[in-house]
Amino acid sequence: MPALTGSDGRAAEERSRLALEAAEGVAAWLGVGVDQPAILSDSNNTIVLLSPAPIVAKVGTSHFRDAELESLTRELAVAAYLTRLGAPVVAPAHAVHPGPHRWHNLTLTLWQYTPSLKEEVAREPAEIAGVLSAVHEALVGYPGELPRFDIELADARRLLLADRSPTLPLSARRFLLGVVDELQETLPPRIADFRPLHGSPHGGNWIYTAEGPLLLDFETACLGPLEWDLAALDDAALEFFKEIDLELVAQLRRMRSVCVAAKCWVEPTRASEVRDAAHVHLKLLRGEPLDRPTRTPS
Repeated sequence: MPALTGSDGRAAEERSRLALEAAEGVAAWLGVGVDQPAILSDSNNTIVLLSPAPIVAKVGTSHFRDAELESLTRELAVAAYLTRLGAPVVAPAHAVHPGPHRWHNLTLTLWQYTPSLKEEVAREPAEIAGVLSAVHEALVGYPGELPRFDIELADARRLLLADRSPTLPLSARRFLLGVVDELQETLPPRIADFRPLHGSPHGGNWIYTAEGPLLLDFETACLGPLEWDLAALDDAALEFFKEIDLELVAQLRRMRSVCVAAKCWVEPTRASEVRDAAHVHLKLLRGEPLDRPTRTPS
């Protein structure tokens, strides 16, 4: 199977071809007619709309697929559980088996296509806090196993090795590894309570519909302190959560930045948003000014 990563357009074209082949192949096997498959996103995994069916295939082409906290299988199980409880999340496909499916060397899952509002929507902090709280409440009874959130630091350390992120400058590599060391030493004494979490409810993991916002992308669902999920939100949303440790939120935002930087530096040329996030989070950790105002990925 050809490599899924690379620094030129040919690698992206090959990745797209393989993702489309996998999505269409599984759809055909399930008896789903597909006339116009379209790639909706390719910044991490490859998301394919199987038109005219209202089904989206999430194809595991991630450049950090070996990260322990990333799991398409776990994501599907968590989302299916939440859907059964009526939680405000994007649902797995229900007309066909959602998976996980294997096509040659790729894993993919199938989801209900949930169109978002076409016009720009202001994110109301109260609404965001309400949806996340509802998901947290539903997750309390989740019967499956979830990993601890802090294994993401071990993932980051591995991704920061020279053979995994070869274009990362040596000085930046040493700095980021130093941040990982610092967090692994200072975080444990601050964590008193572990609970099931979404894992990464940053701005890119929401869909805004006519009925309100929905959460998606439970690949990093985990056990951790409430503050781990809250560290992905804006300050305005934090006001709707009581008795939280704001110093821990700040520390976990630092952890989010180093983990995002480690993932993005594996292949910063994969997409413009990946490249931007690689540089933005490195600057945030160093306390350097950003080149221009931007909404930073988390």
